[in-house]
Amino acid sequence: MAEVPTLFEWAGGAGALSRLTGAFYAHVREDPLLAPLFAQMSPRHPEYVALWLGEVLGGPPAYSEQRGGYPHMLSRHLGRALTEQQRARWVRLISESADEVGLPADPEFRSAFVSYLEWGSRIALANSQPGAAPAQSMPVPHWDWGTAGPPPAAGAPARPEAEERAPAPRPPGAPSFERDIRPLFGDRDRQAMLWAFDLGDADSVRTHAGPIIEQLEAGRMPCYGRWPVERVALFRAWIEAGMRA
Repeated sequence: MAEVPTLFEWAGGAGALSRLTGAFYAHVREDPLLAPLFAQMSPRHPEYVALWLGEVLGGPPAYSEQRGGYPHMLSRHLGRALTEQQRARWVRLISESADEVGLPADPEFRSAFVSYLEWGSRIALANSQPGAAPAQSMPVPHWDWGTAGPPPAAGAPARPEAEERAPAPRPPGAPSFERDIRPLFGDRDRQAMLWAFDLGDADSVRTHAGPIIEQLEAGRMPCYGRWPVERVALFRAWIEAGMRA
């Protein structure tokens, strides 16, 4: 069976992403909503964004090696007080630029690509608000083909049906990770979050328990649908009971 290409490879590699960001920022300079945000940007800014997108989409870690990874990207958004209108315009213009430069138009690639644009731009919007205090040391996210999977031409295996999410019964006694918490996360949840932490590893989940419960309670994690309240309550009970293995 053929190896499934990364989104970076399917897009056309570094050259294609450089064409994308070059065309995109040419439009940004003329856009009345976005131009003021980027009025002082470096002439190399499109190049840097192409490196970021390449690493996110499964290419080489060039942004981390040359620009400092996630902490540097985060620093570019803190205190900027972006608006939803600016975020939405950014997503629309870069999507239109993808058409303009001929990035693959198959539904599988575009659904994954736009999924990242929406996710990343909303994270940037939240991080830019006054008083925001996001985590400083997260890794660069790594995006994959998502629920749609790669195009048939990519030679990917068929994907299983989405995992059922019936509420887990609350067992007696203090919850433990192996018995109660690990089964709450399916394989797709674990794979989707490996760029940040391992949901199948007790030590990793303990280390990130605070951010995880915050995302669970806000309905932003796991990646495939909001949890029933019973599952969120069980995870919080595990934290409050001392996060037993």
